[in-house]
Amino acid sequence: MSKAYRILFLGAGFSQPAGLPLGGELFREVRRLLTAKHGSDNHVERDLERYAQYLIDCKGQSLTADSIDYEQFLGFLDVEHYLGLKGKDTWSDEGNESQLMVRQAIAQVLYDHMPDEPPELYRAFARQLDPSDYVLTFNYDTLLEAALEAEDVPYRLFPNRYSEIGYASNTIDNSRDELVVLKLHGSIDWFDRAVYEAHVASAQECPTPYEVKHPVFGADRIVDSAPLTDGPRATSDPLAKIHRVADPKPLFARGFWECCPLILAPSPTKLFYAQPLREFWWGLQRAGGLNLSLGVVGYSLPPYDAYARQVLYHVFSNYTGYEPDLEFNGRKKGRVRILDYRPDGDSGAEIRTRYRFADWSRTDLRLDGFNEVTVEWLLA
Repeated sequence: MSKAYRILFLGAGFSQPAGLPLGGELFREVRRLLTAKHGSDNHVERDLERYAQYLIDCKGQSLTADSIDYEQFLGFLDVEHYLGLKGKDTWSDEGNESQLMVRQAIAQVLYDHMPDEPPELYRAFARQLDPSDYVLTFNYDTLLEAALEAEDVPYRLFPNRYSEIGYASNTIDNSRDELVVLKLHGSIDWFDRAVYEAHVASAQECPTPYEVKHPVFGADRIVDSAPLTDGPRATSDPLAKIHRVADPKPLFARGFWECCPLILAPSPTKLFYAQPLREFWWGLQRAGGLNLSLGVVGYSLPPYDAYARQVLYHVFSNYTGYEPDLEFNGRKKGRVRILDYRPDGDSGAEIRTRYRFADWSRTDLRLDGFNEVTVEWLLA
């Protein structure tokens, strides 16, 4: 197989054919799950009522809890927590009660919708990837990882593997041919050990030291986990603290205050919590120029993701503006491919507007969604 040198961005539309809920439907399922677990008078429902009153008082908008823009609501909670507006009632460094409940519920809803085995569509996608490809996904689910493992495609979930850690620089280990997959918004099976270690340090400083219990990292752990990274890492590297859990299902029965998956919940201010994942974004503004293929699947560039627009703008500009006739190993740089889903008759005007920075003379758009036909078109 000749190396394709692709850079691929995956959004929620990549996972939708497998039956995973998107956007507003995901948040509705989150609310239903939380009501089933905690009753209708739970933290999230009370905060929704409080936010509805805020909209009335500040914007003159009278909305029910069912009609509130959930991303704006979660952004409201992010600001409240990040700035410590609740003072001594701030719940934890990870978030306040509603934020942790939502993150845990998102993970459980997506986990419950995951198919037992990766569908053939995703296996076909995985089979055609090669170690020269770079996959950047905004999705929390593990569909892609399951497909890659089913097809025995070697991959890693971090940018660089190192053979040696130096004082001012590290030596990159390129000895393995493996696909790079970066989950820019985290994953339902990732947990940050740094949070646990901070609790342990605090417990040891207590006048009466105590043992910190934790279902992932404590002596009382109920799941198996392994570091996200492999090989030597700097002690200060946040990625070295992230662990993958083999099967997170047992954790969903535990309280939201006991552990929370490392995901950046959908909100305009999710970057408040992006510090552990910042290395995934390092240098992306310079990417694309030397790739031979650029594709986007199911990512409609929502207005709240201004930071992602900034990244995509640079990658698109680099790809089409630098060495447009680049050829390597008999493969020529191809046209940009954007794959989304719109009902019959939709011209794609909204997508074209959101991607107005694209050079449309060198960009193709398909609106029939991710399927057995379009996967071949995307990866050709």
